[in-house]
Amino acid sequence: MGPTKLASFLAKTFHDNRAEYLKSIPSDVSLVARQLAEKMAEEYRSEIDESAVLSVEEINKSLDFLATGNSMDDQKKRDMMEELIKKCSEDELEWIFNIILKNVETSLGTFSNKLLDWISSNAHTIWQQSHDFNDVLAGKISGKNEKESMKQFENEDQDEDEIGDEHLFKIWTPMLLSKQKRGDWYSNIKKYGGSKFFLQIKFDGENVLLHKKGNKYRWFSRNNNDFSKEYGDCSTEIGKLSSRIHSYFKKDCESAIFNCELMLWDKKTKKLCRHNDASSTSDSNVISFRHIKPDDNQQLTVVLFDILYLNGNPLFGAPLHQRLELLKLATLRKSTEENIFVAEHQLASTKPEIMEYFENAMKNNEEGIVVKRFDSQYFKGQRNISNGWFKLKPSASKDCDLDLALVAIYPRGGRYEKTLYRFAAKENGSDKYRMCIGISYGLSDAIREEIRLSCGQLLREAPAELLDRFGRTPYKIAPENGGYVDFERWQVVKINSNGVRNGKLVDPVMRELRMDKSIEECDTFEDFVDYSSKVLDCKLSDEQFEDLEEIDEKPIIDKRLTRKTMQQSACLPVKSKRMKKESKLSGIEVAVLQGTSEKLRKKCEEILLHFDAKVVKNITPNTKLIIATAPKPTYPKTAQAIKQDQCSIISSKWIERCDSEDELFPWNSDEILHNSVNNIIEM
Repeated sequence: MGPTKLASFLAKTFHDNRAEYLKSIPSDVSLVARQLAEKMAEEYRSEIDESAVLSVEEINKSLDFLATGNSMDDQKKRDMMEELIKKCSEDELEWIFNIILKNVETSLGTFSNKLLDWISSNAHTIWQQSHDFNDVLAGKISGKNEKESMKQFENEDQDEDEIGDEHLFKIWTPMLLSKQKRGDWYSNIKKYGGSKFFLQIKFDGENVLLHKKGNKYRWFSRNNNDFSKEYGDCSTEIGKLSSRIHSYFKKDCESAIFNCELMLWDKKTKKLCRHNDASSTSDSNVISFRHIKPDDNQQLTVVLFDILYLNGNPLFGAPLHQRLELLKLATLRKSTEENIFVAEHQLASTKPEIMEYFENAMKNNEEGIVVKRFDSQYFKGQRNISNGWFKLKPSASKDCDLDLALVAIYPRGGRYEKTLYRFAAKENGSDKYRMCIGISYGLSDAIREEIRLSCGQLLREAPAELLDRFGRTPYKIAPENGGYVDFERWQVVKINSNGVRNGKLVDPVMRELRMDKSIEECDTFEDFVDYSSKVLDCKLSDEQFEDLEEIDEKPIIDKRLTRKTMQQSACLPVKSKRMKKESKLSGIEVAVLQGTSEKLRKKCEEILLHFDAKVVKNITPNTKLIIATAPKPTYPKTAQAIKQDQCSIISSKWIERCDSEDELFPWNSDEILHNSVNNIIEM
């Protein structure tokens, strides 16, 4: 159970507001356990008396009961948790929460393979042999006397002591890849990737560190989980992965640490399968790496792509090209794709080579590619661009973008109470739109606030133009959960993802509010359904990144969205590209409101600057005239300005007409969207 689920469970147990528990959850799991223990002890714990003291046995039974089944939505479990909280001290609750959060080792500052040694020096070895805690406490393996047990694992203890360094058989976090920015995916590679680099496929499996010493193995995940029991900690464990790959290593490869990927190999298709992807398996099944049965159509295989330790010698400081050479020559005596093999790598030095390699990887339905500096060293637990390790996924390509209509908002409907935005795509040959996806990640707080203001009052019933994914009328939304956006207020948002898995987009993210596109221009439902084809055909752009001209005039940076910062950013002047011409607008502040086309807005700004007006992007107290670029007065920004009644609001058609003759004309009645008695400018 994670911190969020535990906090939610506690809130439900005591009928509290879930949001209050979740809003202050820290990222440190140990801190979560501490804070929740303090809160529970302060508000709900009973005074300790003789009848309210639980034994260790009772606590263990309670924890076992809480761990049974997959669902925590059970009144009996809530009653059990309430009893624990009322009868345990604050310190006891902290340890109980650490146990539930699987955070005991971190809290103690040690590793799981060392905890048992606190019982006795041989406890860990006995556990490896029998996996029976009674044997651990008895100090011997069942059915054998103490002398026989000691002889059996005497050599094993000696091996453990001989390791004696800070790397082998120790849990530590691997070095991680840096993700590239979309605007210019090549700039960091050019700066930190060196003159030569290696290209590799990014395998879609489970990244692990494989430790080997003789016939002993350890399997540690990137999240510091020990899966040695599941994959086999000794070559003698028949049926486990360690037993299957042991004969593939050279005899002189006595001890080693490999950075590798666990993948699924399909026995029928004779191909590698992507993680949790039913479409890549012969039986369309998704199976857990740690629960594979001998009669399944898939089996685990190991893909080696780096070696970090060999026969007592750490290789972290060695350049990558030397490590890859050692990996190729000094480790495996044979290899097969269905059991264990070394990943292929290609030496490259140019941008086009990366683009071609990426394009081929996408055509082969790979997760992405990896770019690594030729002479890069290995830094444990680091993810820095300066290390020269990069990953490129489909989201780095603009070919994977989709422009969709924002049609509904659920303020706390996403994961971790994030706002969930629902999107729709246009139906071909129809004026209807189909709901297709909900996303809660992406866009800055400022853009989200702008969207909230633009959408106005949310509706309980869907607009007539909107259908659900199956072409039916969408269900009503309870007001407390959110609502639909009025059709007149729909906006286009650019989204993208890292592909499709089991019919769903992988890691979808909102990228940009498209002010330059109207609703009619958004992508079709067929485009959305066929998104996997876009991914297969996507390419990296060869364009050079150019800063937008507005970047020259830097806005005031403030992490908090306040009224002051919004007003200050609205007052930023717009630079002119044309020669200025003196007119009746000289020195007059004119606000150009956003509409459905960013291109039109910029054009209006340029024309007004040409006529020597002082142009701002939003209304300020000094604004004397407003130009609306939206086609209708009901557009959110325009409607809001009409309601304020600060000054007259004129359609962009007027300023375009003036530009065609290079002269200011009086506006016509059909060009007036709002005629205010305040600050009237005569033309």
